[in-house]
Amino acid sequence: MRIHKYAAVIALNGTLTSCAAEPVQNAAAERIDVQPLTETNNGFAVDLYRQLAREHEGENIFFSPYSMLSALMMTAEGARNETAAEMGKTLCFPSDLRRASDADSLPWNIEALHKGMSALNAQLQSPSESEDAETRNEIAKLQAEMERIEKELHERPAPSESAYREQRRAQREAENRLNELFTQVDQYEIHVANALWVEKTYPLRPPFVEAIESFYETGGAFEVDFKSNPESALQRINAWVAEQTNRRIGSILTPGTLDELTRLVLTNAIYFKGEWSEPFEERNTRQRDFLLADGDTTKTPMMKAYALESGRYAAFEADGAFFDTPDELPSDPKKAAKIAKYPDENGFAMLELPYKGERLAMVLMAPNRPDGLPDLERNLTSSKLKRWITRLRPRRVHVKVPKFKLETSYGMKQMLQQMGMVRAFEDPRVAGGAQFGGMTTASDPNEQLWISAVLHKALVDVNEKGTEAAAITAVVGITAGMEPPVAFTPTFEADRPFLFIIQDRPTSTILFFGRMTKPASA
Repeated sequence: MRIHKYAAVIALNGTLTSCAAEPVQNAAAERIDVQPLTETNNGFAVDLYRQLAREHEGENIFFSPYSMLSALMMTAEGARNETAAEMGKTLCFPSDLRRASDADSLPWNIEALHKGMSALNAQLQSPSESEDAETRNEIAKLQAEMERIEKELHERPAPSESAYREQRRAQREAENRLNELFTQVDQYEIHVANALWVEKTYPLRPPFVEAIESFYETGGAFEVDFKSNPESALQRINAWVAEQTNRRIGSILTPGTLDELTRLVLTNAIYFKGEWSEPFEERNTRQRDFLLADGDTTKTPMMKAYALESGRYAAFEADGAFFDTPDELPSDPKKAAKIAKYPDENGFAMLELPYKGERLAMVLMAPNRPDGLPDLERNLTSSKLKRWITRLRPRRVHVKVPKFKLETSYGMKQMLQQMGMVRAFEDPRVAGGAQFGGMTTASDPNEQLWISAVLHKALVDVNEKGTEAAAITAVVGITAGMEPPVAFTPTFEADRPFLFIIQDRPTSTILFFGRMTKPASA
């Protein structure tokens, strides 16, 4: 079972601005194109990953671009002029959302992205309890039917040959249907929550609050006393984060993060828990070598799966060109040895492992060389990643991947500035400062808003566990023939530094992004 938790916080002091989008009552209920949001999210994900990789050279990385984007999109709703333009470029807004008119004050049609975020949040929700109950009822009926068939097959006198074949056929159909149904119960849990925390005396613009509530379901703006009791407000916000992440992230704000100048805090929390569609067997997990980039090795618990059937696999050359992995090899070992089964040492492989429900999946990217990750990172763009994922196809794969747990905490201010989002962090009372006038009606220059901190915490825990009730075994027999071709099952080895993402498969939206360079030794 793997648990992923993420939280992002944006604290604003003194000034803010809003480009109030016209709210909708239920964006998820409309037929909304989420592709612009996906393009924005994935472009931002790769750009932010590259920046994190530079800032944390050689270290493990893990973050949720979706969580970060959610918090920054709420902030961008209030941005104006150059500040809004910079935020849109940094967050990778699609160029076709750039406005032709009102370009100076409202440069982006951000409403389309808000709607996409709202619609995707609704689509990601787990099946309802009623849908789950219906599936469980069907499972119970099929299990009872299989018990009845098994009992009849062992009755005496034995059934006729035709009756026996019919019962075996019914049994196989029931087994196949059960395999389908078991992937539809106890699916992933995902919970997305957003909130606005405002100083109780501070005047926010109603259109800004209404737009954020409409698209992000914040429940309005929660009033707190930043001026006279910022630590109490901090404790309240931390308690909200803990509750929204099932207490896996206990806090995100540290003492002193907020002070009497804080006027607004925007928060996003994402909680995800899922089980593999095809779990790893714990008995196959052993302490094995993980190959480090410097040539050394470290022991870590390594999970293995033989001929895993639920994954999708692809291999690529060093330049990202697709490598055509053979499906079969000649039965003659000498002829088989001449056929390339993997790209050369500079290439890399990708493997997608779905979670139960098949909507979400983890995609792993492992270079062939232990020191090959920097080359893969330099070649990585959001468009290439999209193209590589489209080349994944179902096939049996031998899999080796470590159990791992990562906890990360980042202050994002400097990185976002280096990515081009500069003015949002500058004092609005000086030339070139932040422009967030759309959030507040305050006229006092000392009460204008600017971003003082962007904070992010993330946790991921990956292991073998799945639902034991889903363990159904099928034995397939084959007959001997005249030296038929031998089916080739590739091996995917993440026993060296690798990248991984967790994505929403229907939209290809990257929810989480990480890099494993050195796993724990226990």
